[in-house]
Amino acid sequence: MTSVSPIIDLVHCPRLSHTISLEGSKTNRMHIDINDKTSLREIQEAFSAFYPYLKIEFFSRRHHKYEASDELFLIEPNILIGDIKATHISGVLEILPLSRVFEVEREFQERFGLSVQVFRKEKNSWEQTTGMDDFTLKELNELGRNSSDEFIVEDYEEGFEEGEEEPGKLL
Repeated sequence: MTSVSPIIDLVHCPRLSHTISLEGSKTNRMHIDINDKTSLREIQEAFSAFYPYLKIEFFSRRHHKYEASDELFLIEPNILIGDIKATHISGVLEILPLSRVFEVEREFQERFGLSVQVFRKEKNSWEQTTGMDDFTLKELNELGRNSSDEFIVEDYEEGFEEGEEEPGKLL
């Protein structure tokens, strides 16, 4: 990652000659430049860099608010946008922390014809956010972080329980 200012970090993809900008904590805005040479993986990585406890997956069939996406229709992330879209639309997608899940999913669909589903980290697995479409990305990312932190605390406490079973053994 190349830092150009304290506020904006740029992720440059030399193979595709485009840039994904992630604006820093002062503005809390993410901008993703989407064009025919952008891979789905690059969009996923940019999204997850900004929201580490969330991820997006792309599907060949759209879903409605509060609905899950069928894994049968999951699109491989190495595919370029230009290879899966009949209409070739380029643009910059701005995603804010206070954007609701359904708004982000709808924006991808309406502007770029891409069906996405937001997933949230739940301990050691990823869960579709089907019942949480009205939550903001910030709220969901925090829930994912808390879930992961709780998982770490549980593991840590289990370590103490194991040590208590052998009182003469030093930890």
